[in-house]
Amino acid sequence: MMAKKNKAAPAQSGSRTFSYVLVIVIAVLVTYYVVLPAFTPPKTSGTVTTGTSGSSYSVSLTPPTDIAGTMVTISGQSLPHEQIVNATFDSSSVQLTNSTGVSGCKTTSSGSLIGCNFWVPSGAGIGSHNLTVSFGSAGSASVKFTVPQFRPPDSTVIVTFTSVALGLVTQLVTRKVVDLNKERRMRAELNAFNKEKREATLANDKVKLEKLKKRELSMRQEQAKVSTARLKVTAITFIPLLLVYYLMATFLGGYSVIVAFTPIPIPVLAAPTLNPSIYEVSLFWWYFLSSFTFSTMLTRLLHTNP
Repeated sequence: MMAKKNKAAPAQSGSRTFSYVLVIVIAVLVTYYVVLPAFTPPKTSGTVTTGTSGSSYSVSLTPPTDIAGTMVTISGQSLPHEQIVNATFDSSSVQLTNSTGVSGCKTTSSGSLIGCNFWVPSGAGIGSHNLTVSFGSAGSASVKFTVPQFRPPDSTVIVTFTSVALGLVTQLVTRKVVDLNKERRMRAELNAFNKEKREATLANDKVKLEKLKKRELSMRQEQAKVSTARLKVTAITFIPLLLVYYLMATFLGGYSVIVAFTPIPIPVLAAPTLNPSIYEVSLFWWYFLSSFTFSTMLTRLLHTNP
């Protein structure tokens, strides 16, 4: 009996180590490839010299790609000092607002431009557009902005159906890898064991507690096996799911591109638009909401819940 226990202990320890390593790897990958790109959208920059002094003025847009009607931030360095800023989108002027929402932008005494925003004109068509930022009579700089091919409701449908398809694949892998009947049986046994242990503890039944203690190790080992099966599903599906998300972001125009609209002002998840009754949702948050909603439904539909 001792030999059997000594064998089981390393196995349980190895399973726990595998779980910890897998969780850490997933957390790092999700943070680097999903969370950070979503919260730090890419910039595009351009340097065009038209100033009377012949200086190079550098400006950048964040994000460089998005649909019409969304807000874009203009930033800049090495610009003319303390100059009023104006901008034209293609050939039409656009209104600029500073970081406090007040109309008008101005470069700092050190020649920087921070938090200067404009709304992409509602008539902006698909493709590349030119934004020219001028600094009074001191010159201007130009940078490209791209309107992606897909916008709501097309992009909404694409992201929703992708999340449903990925959720379905995950549930099918779960049914294949996890012994669901054994998992449910194990969970029921563990709940009954914990209830019995609580009752024995409250009754101060030392004899019964000693018996339960002998059973506890074997039950924890069985529980570890069931948990490891769930982790295998994560290990199998995680990289493909991450790849699909990356390809979807590339296809639609970026991690922070707007893919859905909502009339509900959801804090953090939804941002205001030019229309005060409409709010926009980025790819990251819409994919998160869709995945959470439909994975819960699919779990119940396919009976893959523990």
